[in-house]
Amino acid sequence: MQTMPQGTVTFLFTDVQGSTHAWEESPELMLEALAQHDVAVVGAANEHGGVTVKPRGEGDSRFIVFQSAVDAVAGVAEMQRRLVDVEWVTPSPLLVRVSLHTGTAELDDGDYYGSTVNRAARLRGIAHGGQTIISRATWELVQDSLPDGVTIRDMGEHGLKDLTRPEHVYQLEIEGLQNDFPALLSLNAIPNNLPEQLTDFIGREVELDEVTELLTRTRLLTILAPGGCGKTRLAIQAAADLSHQYPDGVFFIALADISSGEDIVQTVAESLSLGLSADDELEPQLLTYLAGKTQLLVFDNFEHVTEGAVLIGNILSAAPNVTAIATSREKLRLQSETTYTLDGLDTSWESSEDAFQTSGVILFVDGATRAQPGFALGTDDLEAVRSILTLTGGLPLAILLAAAWADMLNVREISEEIEKSLDFLETEMGDVPDRHRSIRAVFEYSWSLLDESERSVFAALSVFRGGFTREAAERVAGASLRNLAGLANKSLVVPNPESGRYTVHELLRQYAEDELQQDADRCREVEQAHADYFAELMDDAVLLFPVAEQIKMVETVEADIDNSRSAFRHMLTTHNVEGIQKFIPAFMTVYELRGWYPGGVTLFGEVLSEFGEDPQEEATESVLATAQASMAYYLILMGQAEHGTNLAAAALDRLPDSAHPVNRFLVTTTVALGYGYLGRSNDIIELLRPLLDAYEGVDHDFWVSGFKNWLSFGYVLGGQFDVATELLAEAHTVFDRLDDHYFMTWTLWLQAMIATNSGRPEDSIELSARQVRRATDINYPRGMVVAQEVVGDANAAVERFPEAEDAYIDSIRTAETMGMLRDMLGMMAKLAGVWSSTGRKIEAVELLATVCADPVSTQQMFSGSASIRDNALEALESIRPELGESDYESAFDKGSSTSFDSAVNALLGRASASTPS
Repeated sequence: MQTMPQGTVTFLFTDVQGSTHAWEESPELMLEALAQHDVAVVGAANEHGGVTVKPRGEGDSRFIVFQSAVDAVAGVAEMQRRLVDVEWVTPSPLLVRVSLHTGTAELDDGDYYGSTVNRAARLRGIAHGGQTIISRATWELVQDSLPDGVTIRDMGEHGLKDLTRPEHVYQLEIEGLQNDFPALLSLNAIPNNLPEQLTDFIGREVELDEVTELLTRTRLLTILAPGGCGKTRLAIQAAADLSHQYPDGVFFIALADISSGEDIVQTVAESLSLGLSADDELEPQLLTYLAGKTQLLVFDNFEHVTEGAVLIGNILSAAPNVTAIATSREKLRLQSETTYTLDGLDTSWESSEDAFQTSGVILFVDGATRAQPGFALGTDDLEAVRSILTLTGGLPLAILLAAAWADMLNVREISEEIEKSLDFLETEMGDVPDRHRSIRAVFEYSWSLLDESERSVFAALSVFRGGFTREAAERVAGASLRNLAGLANKSLVVPNPESGRYTVHELLRQYAEDELQQDADRCREVEQAHADYFAELMDDAVLLFPVAEQIKMVETVEADIDNSRSAFRHMLTTHNVEGIQKFIPAFMTVYELRGWYPGGVTLFGEVLSEFGEDPQEEATESVLATAQASMAYYLILMGQAEHGTNLAAAALDRLPDSAHPVNRFLVTTTVALGYGYLGRSNDIIELLRPLLDAYEGVDHDFWVSGFKNWLSFGYVLGGQFDVATELLAEAHTVFDRLDDHYFMTWTLWLQAMIATNSGRPEDSIELSARQVRRATDINYPRGMVVAQEVVGDANAAVERFPEAEDAYIDSIRTAETMGMLRDMLGMMAKLAGVWSSTGRKIEAVELLATVCADPVSTQQMFSGSASIRDNALEALESIRPELGESDYESAFDKGSSTSFDSAVNALLGRASASTPS
């Protein structure tokens, strides 16, 4: 492994001229030619200390870094000489353009990032094949130390397509090679007035590719977004990148300061430096001038003068080689218009490593560094940054306004201030347009463009969380389809035709919420309508659960989970017992299916906190009992079996006789769940048998079969397989007829357990595979956990140890996502048994010792008959005689001192090291 240079380094970028056409013409020859290219390019660089950076998806370009600028110049001179000497297999030789630029950059995971790297790549873009150009920074380091046969020609200042500042460019002239080239392909070569940018183009690379691709298929592209999304920056960058296609120029036309569509013609003329005669009509003169031009026109901030957009249509008709980009908060409503909606930057990541390459994080760090030179983002700051990005919805302007506080506040404090008030996001910088000085100013401008009807509807829409459907908008906010279309045209709501849902940017929603709260009566009316709508939606969704529509039920609840939680809490604060009851079964089901156990404890705990411990009316007691049992359910699954069982039993005691059958089922089976984890199989039978008898003959086939599942679980734990098998067969018939997924998952699990304990491992594996499919269909992780456990047990029983190991590790991986610590420990103990059986006895002792050291190991598995620790100690005693005492003690001590998290990371093949800042 080569050491990656750090500090002040010189970056070299290469690119093969005309490679796209060559690949299309003869891909086989190009593949061979590229190998010849690499021998020359990489070989010369390596001989002079260059290190090739990992591939960056740029095809036949190369990215090489040198610690010394002098070595870089020597390397590139040798590189160009070797390229000339190659006997190319292609009809024409490959011509390689090269750039050198010196500076510092961030090194992360074997790659370099930052403005220095970006500028080096942009510099390459203005060179021709066979030409090598260098920046002033590199020239200053090498001008007195050039290798023999190399001189430098001053090419003057050139505007690069990063638009941040002109670059003084020099050409390396290498003796014996071509040194005369056409004019550099910089912005200087194309007439333009593109404004110089003060910051790098960050985080919009994908959008830039999409916009430039769209401009190959349309002559009018409108970039739509709320204020502060970066429309202007994206449009300018796209224009710069496409400038070589428009020999008559690329021109930026700022419309923010005009007040009427009638002023657009004159503004265009001024931007083109075109003098129009006052004696004749202005528009015909402009159209005549443009008729023969090949130009790109960028109209910025069109939303307040859309009545003048017809001019663009007239230009496109009169000038067939003119293309237009417009930025606006509102559609221009022209037939030729293609719209591109710009969203916020990325705000989420799966790992800390990914975080530092997330566009929102990169922009925040860039802004914070400009506010506070030396600013460094550490892994400990990532959650606060995530909060900032979430609160700002990835809005670039808001991110930069937040980052600007880095000279006074730490990242956590910035997050806390944003959460308190939108008004925190403002700046006192003198060179910022008034409409961008604060987020409130941005949104006040958008608000001023709405009529009274639109304002009323948009304010009411602020009650929604996480989006909404057209029906919800109509029922809650009184929004018609025309209202929604108008707000969408103004970039205030974003429609998703595929899902049929609408979303509002979070900061816009907060602004509209402030407006709604100015009218207390209207606010109460909208909030109650929102709560009633989602209570009804959740109540209807639960009806889908027992009738072969479980996937639809879960999708319905998940799609509006944020709205439903908000509505649920409104019902809580208003003590609307009937409304609260409508939410509990839906929440209970979906939180169980998705493994959101900690969230479930918090959510249902809020019900108990709101009403207190004092006795309540019968209807309230039913709600409290159901909520308490739901909370207990998740506590049991998270390792608090005894506490959760006591809570569930108390909930059953307070449940009124008049309670709905579904609520009785929920509370009673939670008690049974606790008994299962406590090894009290007889108590499960005694609890459920009378209820099953009571339900027989009643039209509740689904729930009766559910009781049979639970009752059979008690019989399986007690070893009464014949009775359990009979009950399961009856339940299986019903669930199969209904195409049920949830209970069928557990029916198959119990049948697989019986097969394993009856010496039928192949049947167990087949049944578990069917269980996994059922659980996967509804994305039910706990069902997958227990299925993989049975697969592991069955494979271990027939000594298929690799398969058993894979199953146990898969089970651990899934259980971790839900915080099921007890189940993970139990699976680790079983995995250690597999290791012991395959000769990995020292590793087995280490893992068993880690298990025993965790206090949760005193509990037992869902299907166990002894505690996890007792089973682990028994396994340790069986291994001990097979190892020398010294080896055993050493392994046991090592395992005892290994943390649970470290052991899990090792099992799942993850590194424990933190991400560098």
